[in-house]
Amino acid sequence: MKDFLARRPLLIGLVMFALVWVAFTWLTSSTTEGKSPGRPHAARDTNKATSTARPVGTPRSANGLVIDAQHDISADGRPPDARRESIVRTGIGELQEMKQMNLAVFDDAAKRWNAQPRVKEIIAQWQAAEAAWKTQDDEAKAAAVPQMEAMWKEALGLLREEVEKSAREAAAGVK
Repeated sequence: MKDFLARRPLLIGLVMFALVWVAFTWLTSSTTEGKSPGRPHAARDTNKATSTARPVGTPRSANGLVIDAQHDISADGRPPDARRESIVRTGIGELQEMKQMNLAVFDDAAKRWNAQPRVKEIIAQWQAAEAAWKTQDDEAKAAAVPQMEAMWKEALGLLREEVEKSAREAAAGVK
């Protein structure tokens, strides 16, 4: 009797496992009764010819698709104001990321970056573009967006170089 009482938790565990296994197999088998495995039941149109039906699982071709410029949903299809805002937001995000990555040297590097003549020129060009932006029509704005994006990329590239240079100098000084 003592052996039975000592093994009772093991026996109860095995019985519970067997019950769970039986319940699982019963539940999964009852849902697939009468159906062929892997194929959902669907009504077929009897008016269509069977030769034109595309077999399930084959990739579709892009042949014959036409891009409609009026319904362009790509990033360049957005209005110029939205594209400009996106450029500014992306640039500010990159700026914040650079600051977080190199917090100790960022302020000094940003001061040196801001003192560069090319950066001052880019900032002056940006301010001129912003001033003209308010009076331009959509076509002129759309033409100016690539130039604005190039200005942001160049300015952020110069800042990134300055921050990386400062970080390398700080790391060399610490060692």
